[in-house]
Amino acid sequence: MQFDYELLDDVNLKILDKLGEDSSTPFVEIAKQIGVSDATIHIRVRRMVDAGIINKFTLSVDNDRLGYDHLAFMGINTEPGSVESVILDLCLVDEVLEVHEMHGTFDLILKIRAKNLEQMRDIVENKIRTLPHILETELMPVLKSRKEEQIVSLKKDIATKAESAERAALR
Repeated sequence: MQFDYELLDDVNLKILDKLGEDSSTPFVEIAKQIGVSDATIHIRVRRMVDAGIINKFTLSVDNDRLGYDHLAFMGINTEPGSVESVILDLCLVDEVLEVHEMHGTFDLILKIRAKNLEQMRDIVENKIRTLPHILETELMPVLKSRKEEQIVSLKKDIATKAESAERAALR
């Protein structure tokens, strides 16, 4: 499917920015903040969902407050030709939050959350290392997270679109 870059005009970038800050913000409030009607917000959000720009509206929680305060990344090397099979197995492990295919030191990088070191050990030893086709693993515990975002900031894109519009108006 060909991507329609026209969908990322100034208004849509502002909508995405507001939803990225808090996806529960009512469309009426977003409309007031960016100076359009709430019907415009509804239509544009629907178009961005249909185009695959917005995948889902989700919830951001504080994992530490839920008791999942142990975070680690894990590098994995797999047997040649088995990456897809290993990925499918890893996606079934509830505590594995992310799976990324890599090129470099590891074939895969995982993001894992656990309630404590004992649970982390159980996840690693009994749920991951026992999977077929895994050759090597390296666990990298996180000491402290400094920044975790779910969306790239769109403020520069919004400013660039505004500058382009101003230049076009001066011509």
